[in-house]
Amino acid sequence: MSGVTNLNPLQSLSNLLGKQWYRVKAALCIMMLMAAMPLCFIFTTCVWLFGRKSEQHDYLEASLRRTVLVSGLAHTKGLHIAKTLGKAGHRVILADLEEFGCSAAQWSCFISKFYTVPDLNSLDGNEAYIKGMVNVAKIEKIDWYIPVSHEKTAVSDSIVKQRLAEVNPQIKCLTFDDPKLTAILDDKPLFLEECNKLNLKVPYFKKVRSLAEVREVAKKELLLNSKSHYFLKPLFPVPEEDRLNFTPIPSDSTEFEKFLAHYESKLNCDSPYLVNQFIKGKEFAANAIVSKGKLQAFHVSPSSAMQIDFDVTKHPEIKKWVEEFCKAKKITGGICFDFLEDDDSGEVYCIECNPRFHSCVVSYHMKPNLEAAIRGAMEDQFQLPTPSELPASSEHVYWLYNEIAKLGLFQQGIGEFIYTLMNGRDAVFEASDPWPFFMLNHYQMPVMLLKAFMTGNRWTITNYNMGQLR
Repeated sequence: MSGVTNLNPLQSLSNLLGKQWYRVKAALCIMMLMAAMPLCFIFTTCVWLFGRKSEQHDYLEASLRRTVLVSGLAHTKGLHIAKTLGKAGHRVILADLEEFGCSAAQWSCFISKFYTVPDLNSLDGNEAYIKGMVNVAKIEKIDWYIPVSHEKTAVSDSIVKQRLAEVNPQIKCLTFDDPKLTAILDDKPLFLEECNKLNLKVPYFKKVRSLAEVREVAKKELLLNSKSHYFLKPLFPVPEEDRLNFTPIPSDSTEFEKFLAHYESKLNCDSPYLVNQFIKGKEFAANAIVSKGKLQAFHVSPSSAMQIDFDVTKHPEIKKWVEEFCKAKKITGGICFDFLEDDDSGEVYCIECNPRFHSCVVSYHMKPNLEAAIRGAMEDQFQLPTPSELPASSEHVYWLYNEIAKLGLFQQGIGEFIYTLMNGRDAVFEASDPWPFFMLNHYQMPVMLLKAFMTGNRWTITNYNMGQLR
């Protein structure tokens, strides 16, 4: 009978057991957060009653204040951008996808209103999301639009910018002018091709959609006889087991075929990979706020796989690379890049671009220099002659509940835990505005966990930085 799919019984059982395991994990996490909630609530209430006047805010003069729409508030970086502007006296409106209606940012005392807009829908080209964001802008008569984009909203946010220009040409937007450029920046192979055109250093790469293409690349590029280390890097969707898999493509022909067998059921037109040169070295994330190709804010952070804590470092070569790229492409918006510094040569290679703010923007701690950089990017008369840069001595940033989880999972010792708390700063907690901290840990994350419990979807960690499960 046509149309009937024969399911492998063992595979079906494995999928069922997997769903139950992720449900059990979610239930355990919910119970632990519920157990900690009373203590955290008492602490937060005391801080709110006695500590909310602990910080004095220097508001801008009335003529410099704007009504600002900020989107993408599930992540801590969105909260930081919004609060930075609110502390300066701007009227801040928040809007986010319906699936993130539980965002902790809406409980900040620096926020005026919070809206939800329709979730993304490929069937209508995300039109409902775009119209929803434009409608909020109309209702609130905004002056600025700053999307702190989710990964999946970057292109749509560029379209929002175009629509807002039709509604009111006076509205300033901190995002890319052309949705096509946003799509290129968000596509690893296309971005790397742009870098090659600009003679900016990137590792060797070649997009492949089949095992036959891998064999062809290996033959043409002499990978089998090369001393360089090449590996297969997944694009989208990313198989979890291959996300951090840097196994070298073997030079021996027999081992090469065994290596390819691992990818036989994975690598296809719907799930392409890159044949990618492996650079052994330190990884860095570079975050920039840019206006018409000119940097307004810039800093570099040592990178990590999970991005759940941040430091600041100086790296002139990376800054030079970013300046050249942004100037050549006339970038406007928040943008971040990932780099590798070769251990042997010291040269830096850009490996990826994300056309949105990086989470390491939390290292600014909502200080006035970040507001000045945003203002310089939004309005030409306030453009900074040199970008605002963070000192390398900036405080280490962490998320308390992530650190507690690392301690409970024996990923760090009690000494390291105490050292982090004594010498760093929580990314969300602030005595003058404590409720987002409580709501992130005891409302937003439990809602995410409850959704995982109901669906049984796969997840690895509770990422308090992203405000969701990953």
